[in-house]
Amino acid sequence: MLADRVRPRRVWASLALRLVILTLALFFFGLAIRRAGLELSKSEIPLDWKSVRWSYWVLSVVFGALALMPPCFAWQAILRDFGQSVHWANSMYAYFLGHFGKYVPGKAMAVILRVGELHRHGVMVRPAIVSVFIETLTCIATGAILGAVLIQWIAVPRWLQLSALAGIPLALLVLWPRPFRWIVGRIARSRIGSMSASVVQAIDGPLMGRTVAWSLLGWFLQGTSLWFVLQSLGGLHAESVIGISVWHSWLVCIASMSLGALAGFLSMLPGGALARELASIWILLSIVPEPIALIATVVVRITSIIAELSMIALSKWIQYRHGV
Repeated sequence: MLADRVRPRRVWASLALRLVILTLALFFFGLAIRRAGLELSKSEIPLDWKSVRWSYWVLSVVFGALALMPPCFAWQAILRDFGQSVHWANSMYAYFLGHFGKYVPGKAMAVILRVGELHRHGVMVRPAIVSVFIETLTCIATGAILGAVLIQWIAVPRWLQLSALAGIPLALLVLWPRPFRWIVGRIARSRIGSMSASVVQAIDGPLMGRTVAWSLLGWFLQGTSLWFVLQSLGGLHAESVIGISVWHSWLVCIASMSLGALAGFLSMLPGGALARELASIWILLSIVPEPIALIATVVVRITSIIAELSMIALSKWIQYRHGV
């Protein structure tokens, strides 16, 4: 009888905790949108709405949404390798819901939202946490290497090129399965982090290689999203891009997004505030004036937010349609 009384309390406590977490995430998410709008309104170049190619903003949202899919597929594959059985619609919704968490200080909320949603569907907490860290760190490390290579052919300060190159060995260390396996193995043998040995054994070359491949595709799509934003502003800076090939500007956009994300991740600020934009602007300055670079980084942040909201809604609808 006591157990019957305790069970409803636990259910209500769990529901209350989820509501508090989601409210916090929504609050900081709203702050990110407000900050982006303020930055756009303070631009030195007034945005002539008549000259904006709105269809390109739509394409930026579409490619921003598509860019979220490869890392999601990578994470779902890691969960399968770890022996965690969950319907793909549930893991997809958990992945996109976790994007709310990156707007909360400390980055931990992204893990809490993603793992908490999975746990509701029977996924073990510890393997889920490990899978999130592997997917996230692999994605960031892949972007760091990609950006460091591309930036060598971009007209940025030499110190920035050398700094990017210096970070490649550390990024490669993150992509090497053995360090991950050693760390997870130590945790798995501890009382707090007890996990099946199969989780540790699953962290191998094929897993990391597959995750890197998905991450690369995601960064190419992210860069394309920014490229469409620049194209949408073509009427504002047509005179500044004469002689720059489409191919080169696309590579600049990829480097801008990947290294910007790295700066935002390392800053530990909500949503990578300011750090992401500053890094992206430095790289975009090689092809457009500073005011245009600022507008582009703010607009792509807005289109990215719309893309994230769209994918959360879409994945929730898919989850509902499958009745899971």
